[in-house]
Amino acid sequence: MKKVLILTVTAGNGHNACAKAMKQKLEQEEGVEVKIVDLLKSYSSSFDVWMADKGYNIAIGKFRHIYNLFYNYYYNQSPSKRYRCKAQASAMSTVCGLLREIYTYQPDVIYCVHFYGAIALTDLKLAYNVPCKTIVANLDYVNSPFWEGGIGVDYFIVPNEDFIDPTLKIGFKSEQIKPLGLPVNEKFYFELDKIKTREKLGLDKNVFTIMVMFGGGHWRGGYKIFNDLIHCLSGRKAQVIMINGRNQRDFDRIARKKFEDNIRVLNVGFTNEVDLYMSAADVILNKLGGTSATEMINKKLPIIVTDKVSGQERYNLNYLKSKGLAKSFKNKRELKKIVFDLMDNREHLEQMVENSSKLRRNGIDNLAKFILSQPNAEYDQNEIESIDYDMVFKTVQKARIRADKLERQNQKRLKRTKPLAKVES
Repeated sequence: MKKVLILTVTAGNGHNACAKAMKQKLEQEEGVEVKIVDLLKSYSSSFDVWMADKGYNIAIGKFRHIYNLFYNYYYNQSPSKRYRCKAQASAMSTVCGLLREIYTYQPDVIYCVHFYGAIALTDLKLAYNVPCKTIVANLDYVNSPFWEGGIGVDYFIVPNEDFIDPTLKIGFKSEQIKPLGLPVNEKFYFELDKIKTREKLGLDKNVFTIMVMFGGGHWRGGYKIFNDLIHCLSGRKAQVIMINGRNQRDFDRIARKKFEDNIRVLNVGFTNEVDLYMSAADVILNKLGGTSATEMINKKLPIIVTDKVSGQERYNLNYLKSKGLAKSFKNKRELKKIVFDLMDNREHLEQMVENSSKLRRNGIDNLAKFILSQPNAEYDQNEIESIDYDMVFKTVQKARIRADKLERQNQKRLKRTKPLAKVES
C-alpha cells in the first residue's frame, strides 16, 4: 500500500481543486491510499485561515493596486531572505501539527499544492527526520514570492522548461526541478469534438462562440465584461456562453435581459461541466489564475483577459501573451477590436490555437506517475515515540534561525569572493 499525503491551502478554489483532482487520479491505481489535509485549517490559527482566503480575496478584489505593490516588493526581494520571508510565520505555526500528522499517517510521499506546505516542510526538515519524499507543484506561470522558502523539499514541479532557470535563481538545484506541467484535472486535457459538443448543448454548430467565465472567487467584474461584449457584438452573429458559477445575482440579471436576434446567450449557473462548455467555444474571456489558465491551454482555447488583474495573474498574462495564446484589453474599444479580429481572421485564431497546443501537457498524469514512482518510506518507531511535541515549535524555530545565520554568512562570503569587473583600457 502506497500512502500519499496531499497538503492544500484554501486560497481561492484552485489549490483545493488540484488537490482533489490528484487524489482522484492517484486512487485510480490499485493499492494507493490518499489523504488530503488543509494545512492552515488543520494546524494554524483562524486568523491565518482568514488571511489566506478571505483576506487575500478582499485584497485583490478591492485593493488591487495596493496588493500589486506588496506583491512586486516581495517578488523582487532577495531569495537569501528565505528564512525571514513574510510567509514564514504562518508556515511555522503549522509545524507541530504537521510533524504529528506525518509520523501518525506515515506517508510515502507528501505532495503540496501551495508554498505554505513547501515552507513548512523545509523548516521541519531542518530539525527532524522526514523519511518520505516531498513534492510541491507551482500552480502559476511565475515563481510567486515566498517559493524561495521551500527549497528543502525533494522536488519542485514547474510548468515547463522555461521555468528552470528562474527556479535555479531562487535557490533550487537542478535535480529538484521537474518540468512536468501544471497538474489540473485531466478532463480538461481530453479533446471533445466541437460540433458534437455544440449540438449537445443546443447551440448552432456553425456560429462563432465566445465563452465568458467570471463566477468564482473574489472577482465581481464579470457582469460588466459580459455587457461590454454584448454591446461589441451588436449587429454580428454570435453565441455567448456565460458561466456565472455561484453568482446567483448575475445569473438572474442576465436571465432578465433581452438580446438581439443574431446573438444567442447560453446563461449557465454553477456547473461541474466547465470542460464541456470550453470544448464548444472558439475563444474565452476569463480570469487568469494558473489553474484556470492551464485548463484553457489544455482545451486549446485562445484567451482574452482584462488588464485589471492582480499579482501572479499579471505575470501569468505576460507569459501567455509572450507565447501568443492570450490577449488583453483595457476598455470596451480594445475588447471589440480583439473579438472582431478573431471572428474575422481565421488564420489568426488558428495560430493562437496552435500556440496553445505547444504548451499543452497532461501535467496531472505526468505528476501522478512521478509520485507513484517514488520509493516507499521507512519510519523509525523509536524515533517517533521519542518526539516531545511540546518542543517541536521551539526546536524548528532554533533550527531556522541557525539556517538563516548560515545563509547570511554564505551571502557575505559570495560578496567577498565575487570577482571584480575588468576595466577596459
